[in-house]
Amino acid sequence: MFNNEDICGGKVEQRMEGYDEVINSSDITSFSYVCGDYCNHNNFGFSLYCKIEDNKLCVTSCGGNYRNRDGTYFRLKYYLDDFSFLKRLNDLIVKKELSRNNGYTYYGYGLPAGLGDTLNVEYDSGEKLYKSSNQGPIISDDARSAIYDLFHELAIENGLDFNSEKSTEQLYDDADVDFLQGAWEGTHFGSKVRVEFTGNNIKIYIDGKLTDDTEFNIFEGNIRENKLVEENPEKITEHSYKDFEGISCIRKKNEILLTAYFMKNSYSTCDLLRQKT
Repeated sequence: MFNNEDICGGKVEQRMEGYDEVINSSDITSFSYVCGDYCNHNNFGFSLYCKIEDNKLCVTSCGGNYRNRDGTYFRLKYYLDDFSFLKRLNDLIVKKELSRNNGYTYYGYGLPAGLGDTLNVEYDSGEKLYKSSNQGPIISDDARSAIYDLFHELAIENGLDFNSEKSTEQLYDDADVDFLQGAWEGTHFGSKVRVEFTGNNIKIYIDGKLTDDTEFNIFEGNIRENKLVEENPEKITEHSYKDFEGISCIRKKNEILLTAYFMKNSYSTCDLLRQKT
């Protein structure tokens, strides 16, 4: 985004040309607000978006706790024939004076993800509202909550909700037993890693040495040994199952790769590529 040298501690702070604080149009054609994890009091990020497409209003919303799978994670995408929601958004923009400091952007090098937020609005007049920072929130807590509540209310009005149960999109792309079958290989700090799945059995080789030959379990996307750390845990979690010896655990990355996690002495990973049969 910026052409400055990427130095930890450096920053680029600017106001872009052509972005006025006074927006004459009230007709929004697209709206997007992305909030980082640490900008929200619930400690999870969210993204809210709507745009006129093919004479319909496309609405997408995503947020909640992705990692813990506690039912709060949601992904929605739906279409509306009625554009009245855009007027509600514009009224909110005017009421909360969100066009103030229009065009302001801040980028701090070396900052962790999830600290900032971005507001991006386009109007039928060609006018634009854009503000962004990766250091902290660019809009007030009150305005952020109002935007979230507005999209949440719209979802409920259309029989949906901001939770896993009412989501319209696939939430997780987990591996299943059929997907895993066969051999996978990768390199971890110079060591060759080979994993073979046959039915519910897994064999792990590190530099040709067999480290694991056991039954595996898949729990919330994590592939571990099918043995519990303790016999009768009060609650089953992703860490209830024992780590493998050669690799701590494995997860699906995409349709051709797995990710192997090494967490016994230090945290590191390597990709495992599906081998042709």
